[in-house]
Amino acid sequence: MDDILSDIRKKLENNSYQNEEHVRLSLVSRILLELGWDIWNPKEVDAEFKVVPNEDATRVDFALFLNQYQPPAIFIEIKYIGKIEIELHKIEQQLRDYNRNNTAQFSIITDGQKWRFYYSQTGGEFSQKCFKVFDLLKDDLNDIINTLNLYLSKEQIISGIANKEAGRLLQLNQKQRALEDSLSKARRLISEPPFPSLPQSIVELVLKSGFTITLEEAILFAEQNIERKPPQTDYPPNIIKSSQIERIKKTSKNKFPPDGTKCKFKYKDNTYEGLIENNRLNVFDHGSFTSFSAASGKLTNTSRNGWSDWFLQLSDTNSWILADNWRLKK
Repeated sequence: MDDILSDIRKKLENNSYQNEEHVRLSLVSRILLELGWDIWNPKEVDAEFKVVPNEDATRVDFALFLNQYQPPAIFIEIKYIGKIEIELHKIEQQLRDYNRNNTAQFSIITDGQKWRFYYSQTGGEFSQKCFKVFDLLKDDLNDIINTLNLYLSKEQIISGIANKEAGRLLQLNQKQRALEDSLSKARRLISEPPFPSLPQSIVELVLKSGFTITLEEAILFAEQNIERKPPQTDYPPNIIKSSQIERIKKTSKNKFPPDGTKCKFKYKDNTYEGLIENNRLNVFDHGSFTSFSAASGKLTNTSRNGWSDWFLQLSDTNSWILADNWRLKK
């Protein structure tokens, strides 16, 4: 897959794909073949699939089938390069209509360069069903390969892993949107009696949206957004006093072990190691983080309590201790 995507990248950079048919035949079909789909079998990869045969002539560019007795597993709508940027809303409406009678597990919009994955089987507005987006020219090639293998390979579709992971990731994305939507209202609440903390307000507002987050997650989110200025239309900028801002910062501040502390985190088949330096967690080959939760979230692409993930080895001892246990003993 690495060689194929590298070659496709070169062709994209050289403008080799001049129209929609080039994208469909020379790019998308090539990727599908590599992912285990029999592109030569029209009962498995059905081009110009008629969604509602007896009603209209609506056709989807590719419909992928696991067998003749099941509904389509995947719909792929293909456009010429650049058209997604111009007509995304219209294309999403197309896919929404395709799924009214024959609902696929996933729907994909691509112009060859940009790819958008939708979890068709969940409820709500179609645009809100998008759980994964990547740009074949701009994003990391290994991340793209992992995404394609997980959500578009025939093997992962058959196993059900793709469906399970898509649902999990979509819920995570919706949870993040609920967090972001709660921020401005939470800022208003902290200026009114009984003057709750910003993290606690965020926890309660997100809960009303149907999602549960820990106080640790809310603290991390507040810490990352504490300097973001609220919009003028919400309320006057002087409604939050500087003393309150300092109180929130103090509440949200993350306390790390002393510099020189070794850290490790095991997740699935991977072990990540790092070191505390300058009140930050430096994870070898993966970057520097302001909190254990931020590091865990980045490494696993999930929302996690990092204090329960990381083990510590202080410079004056050879034993390892869970970060959360170290924090309780401080």
